Amino acid sequence: MSKRTSDNNRATFLMDGEEFFGTFAACLEEVKRSATEPVEVESLSKGEGKQLADAPAPVPPTTYVRLAYWAMEKGLPLMQDDHHFTMEVALKQLADAGVHVEIILWDPDAVSANAGGNDNFAKKVARGNKEVHTALHGYKGKILVYLESHPKPGVGYGLHQKMSIFSIRGKLKALVGGFNMEAEYWDTGYHWGRHPLHGHNHTLHDTAVLVEGPATCDIEEEWLRRWKRQVSLNFFGPKPPHGVRAEFRGLVASQPTGGGHRISVLTTGVSTLSTEHSIRDEIKTLIQGATTYLYAENYQFFDPDIVREVCRKLKAWKPFEVCVVIPDPGCDPTHANTQLSRIAYARMLLASFKEKEGVKGKLDEALQSIKLQGSTPPVPNDPGMYHKVVKKKSGKWMEEASLQVAPRPVEGVKVQTKTVQVALETIESLDLAEGVTPRVQFYCPVRFPGHSDNYDESTKIYVHSKLMLIDSRHVIVGSANFGYRSMEYDGEMSLHIQSDEFAVSVKQKLFPHYNVSSPKEVPAALRDASHGEADRVKLIARSPGQLGITSADVKGYMTDKMKSASVAMNYEWY
Repeated sequence: MSKRTSDNNRATFLMDGEEFFGTFAACLEEVKRSATEPVEVESLSKGEGKQLADAPAPVPPTTYVRLAYWAMEKGLPLMQDDHHFTMEVALKQLADAGVHVEIILWDPDAVSANAGGNDNFAKKVARGNKEVHTALHGYKGKILVYLESHPKPGVGYGLHQKMSIFSIRGKLKALVGGFNMEAEYWDTGYHWGRHPLHGHNHTLHDTAVLVEGPATCDIEEEWLRRWKRQVSLNFFGPKPPHGVRAEFRGLVASQPTGGGHRISVLTTGVSTLSTEHSIRDEIKTLIQGATTYLYAENYQFFDPDIVREVCRKLKAWKPFEVCVVIPDPGCDPTHANTQLSRIAYARMLLASFKEKEGVKGKLDEALQSIKLQGSTPPVPNDPGMYHKVVKKKSGKWMEEASLQVAPRPVEGVKVQTKTVQVALETIESLDLAEGVTPRVQFYCPVRFPGHSDNYDESTKIYVHSKLMLIDSRHVIVGSANFGYRSMEYDGEMSLHIQSDEFAVSVKQKLFPHYNVSSPKEVPAALRDASHGEADRVKLIARSPGQLGITSADVKGYMTDKMKSASVAMNYEWY
């Protein structure tokens, strides 16, 4: 589905599992209540006005719940204080009340489900989604579950959208975000390091948005596009149940228009006939028009087109700054996400010191030298040298990228100095002149214990959120990671909410959660707060070298952990 934009929407920012699953359960309850409460009817006795009917009215076909998720567990508890109120129980209660429930879940192909051996997420997802299908599909003729495979064959291709649509007589609410319907996504904003339901070691930070208004119809349109991919072999008989249900949808005229937010519904999608990359295209356009900063949080930040656009902006506009929050490397078992993010980090750092009006390839004098890992001597910023990021033409996009330092050619002068090639993943940090602040900074969120402000003793917080803030005016939130596969071929949905008011509401909830209390704007406020503090969640600034992961770690994982894989992993999976 191509980009669709509407005005007069209302959006509510949701953060972490306690709030998200609480909102989801409240929306289910609202739909159920509409189906079970008696309605007012005109009294047959003269002069008595309206009175409550003896029984609820029949549930109209325009009252329903529609879900589309990458992964779902039927036993997912929806309430922290009632572990018996699970996803299966809640949806069956709706069906018992006469409400239709339609669910789309990803069905990994057989090759993808086995390509990663026992550690492969796809195998776990396939098992959980099929259990949901077995438990719910056809229940009382009200619940339908569609296991949807990716329309294009290819190892690792996934359908990653996460959306919930709640309709009461055609009036819609929609949830869009990064959460899967699994117990793993339960956590509180305090991130104590223990799962709030099961008690084991666990942290997970995620975000979503609840939408009301015309944009809900655009969200539902994408859901219906996927639902209609189901094929019926009964060409001459009555319509199958899924075909009948596809005829019902919310209408724009039925939606409230009291909000002041402009929302664009964006997707990544690959089919046999076309491709859609409106998420990546929108982000690139916003970066091009940015004036102050980009803030992003995700476990990936390395899509080549997005990184390239950020580098262009850093070179062209010196006031522009970048803040990225990613998990500590200890949260990344495959190592590849951290390695590629580290390379992107080094690349953006170098771009931020390219002279705007200077000679091509020259770095600003504020950068004194480039420190490398191990005992390798630093590379000095010699004004007589030409600096250029290059990559091998091996079909991989950046994991082998390097900084080429070569003598600046001078006409009539024979070059004496040899070219130096430095792999980006070996850059530890930049040695800057006194008083110079880097314009690109990566952070890792952690919770320090009550007795220590030592980073090594902190609880590392896994960042699953797919959130981007630009200039305190634009917010991107949804299912799409900021890596290659989410921007290129996985099925994704993200929203662009263009509203100063909404951006402020995001900052007012998000940054106190990280114990950022500075009144300054985002980049400076994060720098002020970036230090250890006992018994607090904090954002800790990290250099490329402190992320630590290199290609050797990734190859080690692929060699040691993937022995049972039927297909070798590669970087295009990230």
